[in-house]
Amino acid sequence: MREIDLGIWMPVYMSIAAELGLDIEADRKATALMGKLMAEKEDKVEELELLIKGERVNVLGNGPSLPEHLEKIDGIVIAADAAASVYKRVTGKEPDLIVTDLDGPPEIIKMRSLKVVHAHGDNMDKLKMFVPFMEELVATTQVEPKGKVHNFGGFTDGDRAVFISMMAGARSVILIGMDFNSVTEYDVLAGKNIRRKRKKLEIAKKLIDMAREMGCPLISGNNRA
Repeated sequence: MREIDLGIWMPVYMSIAAELGLDIEADRKATALMGKLMAEKEDKVEELELLIKGERVNVLGNGPSLPEHLEKIDGIVIAADAAASVYKRVTGKEPDLIVTDLDGPPEIIKMRSLKVVHAHGDNMDKLKMFVPFMEELVATTQVEPKGKVHNFGGFTDGDRAVFISMMAGARSVILIGMDFNSVTEYDVLAGKNIRRKRKKLEIAKKLIDMAREMGCPLISGNNRA
């Protein structure tokens, strides 16, 4: 499975880091940590590609509109973090793939879904806590990839799911519950910085537009982009 061209990605990432005040070296340390945690684990990247290649892919964001659009989904289901919990609550099923940086509901860790787990400077404690007990996973970073830690592009869980779909060769990608102008009750109850959350939603929309320009086969869906 191909990874993002760093010549294209790193300037984008550096711009995001400057805008949000990210610690780039901390992201690199998180990548090194994830590499150590993955050392004795099987890298499921081939399984990831086989799941998505040539398929119709539905990327679920945890926007307020998500529950009303889950009854008639056709194809592979990729949930961005907390969207996995909503999908299971509404449909009774687990998504095929969960893309997470481990800041969502704890129950998603126990789901049998294949997981893409993202390492960055602010989640190293959670990586140490959860990754050793996880088996079906692919590790990602937003800086330079290393060993079993990949960079497929993307920054937030939602837009990273879109980049993963593109890089794995999805036939089409439809966005569901990607409400770029809205935050959810979960975000509020979880104590997230809402101003920063809104900024990340703006970044996610820009990155999804970037993926489209790079050839991602996005089709009309239930997003409110």
